Formats: sequence, structure tokens, C-alpha cells
Amino acid sequence: MASSRQDWEKRISDLINEARKHHEAYPAQVGNFELQIHPSVYSPKYFPETLWYGQNLPSIVKGGSFLEMGVGSGLVSLHLAASGSKVIGADINPFAVETAKGNFSRNRQAGTFVVSDIFDQIDGKFDYIFWNHPWQIDSSVPDELKTEKTFDLGYHLLQRFVAESANYLNEDGKVLLGTSSFADLKAIQSIVSKGGDSLEIVRTGLGHLGGGVTEEYYIVQI
Repeated sequence: MASSRQDWEKRISDLINEARKHHEAYPAQVGNFELQIHPSVYSPKYFPETLWYGQNLPSIVKGGSFLEMGVGSGLVSLHLAASGSKVIGADINPFAVETAKGNFSRNRQAGTFVVSDIFDQIDGKFDYIFWNHPWQIDSSVPDELKTEKTFDLGYHLLQRFVAESANYLNEDGKVLLGTSSFADLKAIQSIVSKGGDSLEIVRTGLGHLGGGVTEEYYIVQI
């Protein structure tokens, strides 16, 4: 079970501030992968959901082609590439794209990466599209959580993602969201319902942030 929101917000804010102390790229061994992380990129050294998604997605994707939106450090996509998927990673942050490229090379995996605002620069269709979307929806959250990596006011970006994703799926392809008990699941359901779709939680898990604080993760299929 996840910690209280108050405890979670305090702990996650502390971790964000800790990560901000880096002013240049730094190394991190996360799971089986050796990473180099640019300070502007959401860091799996501090935030464990990235590793959890990476460890749990391969058994869902089962080698299918895979587009990761918001590729960040590349850790999720590294797990998919290592399990046999053809991987494309996209991110609006060019430093993230370069970070993911470097981490794929460092770990001897193959992938393609592109700077893209959601689907703007994406070509082709995929068996699976995944996004660990920014969970926070409204401005009541602490200032530390009001970054493009964690905050999507009104879930406007998520609305775009859901509306456009069907154009990039193969027949029988699936959209997968990485989300959390600290996201607004009712708002996500409402967005998905507008397109006539529904949500199915296909995997759940718990992450430990230190200090006795936990967060609950979901992989949701649309």
C-alpha cells in the first residue's frame, strides 16, 4: 500500500531537490544497466518507477515493436530492447534523446531516438506505445512537482497523447500508460472514455523511495 499523499509529496520533493544538485552528467548503475544521466533528465537513480516499468513491460510487450514517449534516460526502452523488441524512443528534451542514445550504446543495445513533441516527429506504426506520463494534474502540488517531467496541468498533454495515439498503432496494437495511485485516475478514465475506450490495469507494484515512503505503480492498457 502506498504512503499518504502528504508523506509522498514531502519525500518526492526532497528527492527532486537532491537530483537538482547535479550540474553535469553523472553515472548510475540501475538494475542491470550502466547509465550516464544528464541533470535535466528524470533520473532513475532517485525515482524507482522507471526501473519498475522497465522490469515489468517486457512480459506484456513480448517482443513487439515499441515506442516510448518521454524516453528520458532510456532505461525503460533498454529493458525492451534487451528482451527483443524493436525500440523507438521520443522526448521533447534533446538532452534526453542524447542521454538515451548514449545509454543504448553503453549497454550495447539497438534503438532509434527522436526529438518530438508527443507524436509530431513520429513516423510508422507500433505494436505498443508506452508513456510514463506526468502524474500531477493541478497546481495545488508543491513547487518541486511543477516540472515538465512531473506536472501536466489539466492533463492537456495526456489528452493529446490519447487522441493521437491510435494513428500510430498497428492492427491490434495497444497503448500503455505508466501511472500511479498519486495520479488522478478518474480524470484519466474520463479522457480515455471520450474516445470510446476503457482502461484496464494490467500490472501493479510498489516502489520504495526511502525514509519509509512508498508509492504504488500501475501499467494501464487503453
